[in-house]
Amino acid sequence: MTERVVIGNATLYHGDCREVLPLLPRFDLVLTDPPFGMGNFVQTTGRLMGRGDGVGKAVEWNDAPPDEAVFALIREKSKHRVIWGANFFNCFEDEGGAIIWLKRQRMPNFSKAEIAACTHFKKTETVEIPWTNFTVTHEAETDHPCERPVRLYEWFLNYMPKGQTVCDPFMGSGSCGVAAVRMGRTFTGIERERGYFDSACERISRAQAQGTLLPPEETRQPVQEGLL
Repeated sequence: MTERVVIGNATLYHGDCREVLPLLPRFDLVLTDPPFGMGNFVQTTGRLMGRGDGVGKAVEWNDAPPDEAVFALIREKSKHRVIWGANFFNCFEDEGGAIIWLKRQRMPNFSKAEIAACTHFKKTETVEIPWTNFTVTHEAETDHPCERPVRLYEWFLNYMPKGQTVCDPFMGSGSCGVAAVRMGRTFTGIERERGYFDSACERISRAQAQGTLLPPEETRQPVQEGLL
């Protein structure tokens, strides 16, 4: 049974996007970071074993990327799309372009940049926002090993200003939702991993409270289990 939580102008679903997304309306923008399908990438021994409750725990949700049916569903449900990992999925579109996020990462075994497919402009854009081992240690808010900085998503929402309704069908720990709430957008997020979903609820509640001057517990409204 899918759980739905409403937090101000954000609606969050604990469930599988393949089941939830077909029942939702079309969005101005899907901004998402799907699993790349590379298998476990968290060290279970050594010095770089993750953060918080995730220290030394192998991830189990990255064994396979979304299939083409998921990308077709995303296209059906959105006017514009920004999809991370485009080099893994080859999800570039004929009328779109690409965005390259430069991380300033110096560690030899870590990616120096990431690539997103974008339908807003037919060009290649770059954005440089530091996200290194040092910045992650000091700025990451959850134990999600792929957490993205909120300011990266805020940059995207400024880049695509007509995206008033935003959906992230692979929400993770909720950075996209935090950015959307801060910027006054209507957000819908879907996440199937319970721990990450709960983290997203907490973070988006705090962001909503900062905007409405209400404590987080007053902005979060659990809804009876069931999809709609």
